[in-house]
Amino acid sequence: MDRYDCVIVGAGPGGATFARKSALEGFKTLLIEKESFPRSKVCGGGVTPAIRHLLDFDHHDVVERTVRGITFLTRDEPQSCTWYPDDMAVDMVSRREFDHHLVKQAVNAGAVFAERTKVISVRESTRSVTIVTDGGDEISASVVVGADGARSVVAASTGLGRGYGGIALEAEIYPRDRNVLDEHGDRAVFGFGFIPRGYGWIFPKKDHFSVGIGTTRESMPGLVSLYRRFRARFDFLNEADEGERRGWFIPFCKDSGPINTHRTCLVGDSARLVDPFSGEGIYYAVLSAAIAAETVFQELREKGRLSQRYTKEVRKRITKDYGYARWCFDIFYASPSFFYKKPRVIRALTRLSNKEIRYRDIFRELRRG
Repeated sequence: MDRYDCVIVGAGPGGATFARKSALEGFKTLLIEKESFPRSKVCGGGVTPAIRHLLDFDHHDVVERTVRGITFLTRDEPQSCTWYPDDMAVDMVSRREFDHHLVKQAVNAGAVFAERTKVISVRESTRSVTIVTDGGDEISASVVVGADGARSVVAASTGLGRGYGGIALEAEIYPRDRNVLDEHGDRAVFGFGFIPRGYGWIFPKKDHFSVGIGTTRESMPGLVSLYRRFRARFDFLNEADEGERRGWFIPFCKDSGPINTHRTCLVGDSARLVDPFSGEGIYYAVLSAAIAAETVFQELREKGRLSQRYTKEVRKRITKDYGYARWCFDIFYASPSFFYKKPRVIRALTRLSNKEIRYRDIFRELRRG
């Protein structure tokens, strides 16, 4: 049986980030991924500026486009509203290339990468964790990090899984006229009223637009029709080729329950750390991996196992503010145009995207009306 200090299941942003930090700390590290890299991943692909403070390497080479403006609109209003606030610079990435870049950084740091390897169970004992793969291999580790997404095998095996979430549908739209991207590629679009308790989006990439629609509801009849209605609102998407439409589950955080045991911990979507207001997941996957690294390595060296310190740190630095995010959601989505036309609200949302302020500050702004 192979033995590692840290085994990470799932090579998305959270898993790759933790794997790199683990290897740099000198731990024998294995990063397991069920698919072959680079692989496609359904995601809007917006990376907020604050992520630069979490990564110790440059990701500029995999940025397809940087948008500096936001267009808001509602279904029932003919006119849209576009802002170009100061310090607004959201990087648009392909998850295929972005995730692959992060995995390369982990491997360069010394992590072993096992792709095309599916984990089917995780068994925790007092002294170790045993990972069983679909090939029949058993791998032993001091700590296992679950970074294997919304349907996490690690979470399910350790009893940490929770079932709340929303759904989304997205497609890649390729304009036949390159000038369309030049004209509309400097801003992201958010549309409200096209789907209950959710929004539609258009994110410009290098040679296409990522167009999607999502909701916090766990099911939504007629999702494809709602998506078509949203897309049809934009004339510049009419003469364009549409790729495959793909849907996915959005694992929103609803409570502050434990996300680690003595020998396992969850990061990113596995821990359901998706922003309940915006649906942002990449930043919180990387942040939770960084928090896990801060706590796990110290506790492994000092105690040989984990306490609830990681869960408490995530609650303090992430999920406690999510309560305010849900309140902001209820206020903002009740009448979004009332708020997005106000410069001070836009300034606050820009500072929020830079993680200069938190949702409790946005909540105060929205309550002011």
